[in-house]
Amino acid sequence: MDTKVHTVLRAGLILCVLCVLCVESAPESASGRIYGFTARSSATERSIERRFQTLPSPEHARAAHAFLTAEPHVAGSPRDRVLADWVRDRWREYGLDEIEITEHEVFLPYATETIVETMAPTLWRASLKEEPVAGDPFSTRDVGLPYHAYSASGDVTAPLVYAGSGNPADYDWLAERGIDIKGKIALVRYSVPYSYRGFKALTAEQRGAAGILIYSDPADDGFKKGKTYPEGPWGPESHIQRGGVVYDFRVPGDPLTPGWASTPGAKRIARADAVSLPKIMSAPLSWKDARVLLEALRGPEAPASWQGGLPITYHVGPSAARVRLRVQMDDKVRPIWTVTGRITGTTFPDQLVIAGNHRDAWVYGGVDPSSGTASMMELARSLGALARQGVRPKRTIVFASWDAEEFTLTSSTEWGEQHAATLSEHAVAYLNVDSSASGINFGAAAVPSLNRLVTEAADAVIDPDSRRSIAEAHRRGTHEGGALPGGTGSDLVNNRLGSGSDYTVFLNYLGIPVVDMSFTGPYGVYHSMYDNHTWMTKFGDPKFLYHAAMARLWGVMALRLANADVVPLDYRAYADRLAEFVKDAIARAKSDDRATFAPLESAADRFARAARAMAARTEALLAAPTAGGSATAAVTRALMMAERALVDRDGIPGRPWYRHLIYAPKPTYAPEVLPGIAEAIDAGDRARLTDQVARLAAALDRAGAILGAAPAAMPAR
Repeated sequence: MDTKVHTVLRAGLILCVLCVLCVESAPESASGRIYGFTARSSATERSIERRFQTLPSPEHARAAHAFLTAEPHVAGSPRDRVLADWVRDRWREYGLDEIEITEHEVFLPYATETIVETMAPTLWRASLKEEPVAGDPFSTRDVGLPYHAYSASGDVTAPLVYAGSGNPADYDWLAERGIDIKGKIALVRYSVPYSYRGFKALTAEQRGAAGILIYSDPADDGFKKGKTYPEGPWGPESHIQRGGVVYDFRVPGDPLTPGWASTPGAKRIARADAVSLPKIMSAPLSWKDARVLLEALRGPEAPASWQGGLPITYHVGPSAARVRLRVQMDDKVRPIWTVTGRITGTTFPDQLVIAGNHRDAWVYGGVDPSSGTASMMELARSLGALARQGVRPKRTIVFASWDAEEFTLTSSTEWGEQHAATLSEHAVAYLNVDSSASGINFGAAAVPSLNRLVTEAADAVIDPDSRRSIAEAHRRGTHEGGALPGGTGSDLVNNRLGSGSDYTVFLNYLGIPVVDMSFTGPYGVYHSMYDNHTWMTKFGDPKFLYHAAMARLWGVMALRLANADVVPLDYRAYADRLAEFVKDAIARAKSDDRATFAPLESAADRFARAARAMAARTEALLAAPTAGGSATAAVTRALMMAERALVDRDGIPGRPWYRHLIYAPKPTYAPEVLPGIAEAIDAGDRARLTDQVARLAAALDRAGAILGAAPAAMPAR
């Protein structure tokens, strides 16, 4: 045998052994029963997981990431279609079943022209360009015009006003000083913590602004945070954050088919009737371009909290120079493509565990979303390899590659609406990974019934940096995040879910339990051309170890949901969180309105008792040597249906697409818990508050009745 070949094979064998040892060192995997499994089936499951965890490969993830990020692939573009076909073809190689590409024709406008310029006394035009940086070949290419998806078209020349972060309180501050934004162009900055740019557009629209410019300030994601790209992970002076400004906190998905799928022949409403479409022009700027505008402003000095990272004193204006903003969108309907495949279950093939990530990117999508896509490809490849070896899950695992998430969560919403009946009947849970890795700090957001699944799975997978379990690494970590939505917090699992990713249709419209998770770190190139393969190899995950770690964690969660004797949904945690949410709502309400909450407090107590009783029944079933039969099936059925009971078919007042009564996003994308109640309190509307309390109390009683009926009265379907 050739010495070089022998050496390579020996090194590969050592590496495989080390991988197995690393997997086995996870504390949770040592002994004990996995939640949802009997002792016997726990041993079988751990054996499967040990085999699975040796399969995800950093080098495979690196290769997939390099291909995915080779070219810009905005939703609906030719490259987006190439990648959809590539995902389909790889899944065929991996042995997945029932692979298909679903096409939806949706309203998906591209910008054809954007101009930002000063007219007088000085002529100047914003470059709207990101500059090449040393060592990054991706940055030398023409990647097209940066824009805000769903901006209105128009052409206006008006004075400019700096309005801080563009929040309602910021415009109030201006008004108190006699500065009226009406008819003027607002210049605002992206926010940290993240605040959705669509909320900034809506606020400016409601205040009568003629247009809005949104820029990235170096205090938020640039040199004030640390070294900038290419020397560090933070945004250089010309980086531009693209993104949507659609009002999908009202209704996501195709704006012209709100609440129904954009299937062939589907009814479309007029654009003028689409409540999610802005009526204001909007454009993104780099801080390099924004600096010219800021330096020209006079008028009152901006408050301290509005002062940014530039070496100037920020003033609010209005400007003496008149600024021209011209935006032209092509207003076209375009095709988008959802790719789905599955590994069909052996015992309960109709019960579905769904894993999803979106494929479309604003430019190259190094972190968002291609890190997640690369991890999902490793997940599919590894689970497919197990299936070809005869190790198939009991329940069906569905894989989904979504499209046009960056525009308005589009293909996941359209697919979810199209398959609503099937999903409502058969989905166990949806596991979402938007971006898998921009650093080493793990965090997850989930409904409380999945807390135990997430925690136990994170205890079963090794963190590549610390060599401890992911859960233990999180407990010991500093949780440094970037300037993007869903940044890691101090809790391993955050039970306050907002929006901004593809889990929205599953939770808020269908009432399916969800998890959204990521490894995060310093990340200042969000939605810019610098978010690419080079940035990832320098800063985000240079060895692609966390891409593989995410595939392992994602897979362990999927396997446990798919193989459990009783699906691992624990509603005791839900009851605990609900008690907190209700207490917080009462504290926010006027003292005269607090008696209104009595029916809800009683319903929450009844739900907590039902959750505890269900947990006791589950434990009794799993304490037996084996679990099966009608009682086990009935308990699983009840656990699956309890979340559905928290959905109200009439939805939240003013935005009926959002039907979940525990969770909805605020316009900022931040979480709004008990949204119908919270918004009634904010409106000072006692009648509406009374109605929303009654609706939520009824939903909790429905969920409690489902949990309480098992096993005797809940036959499996």
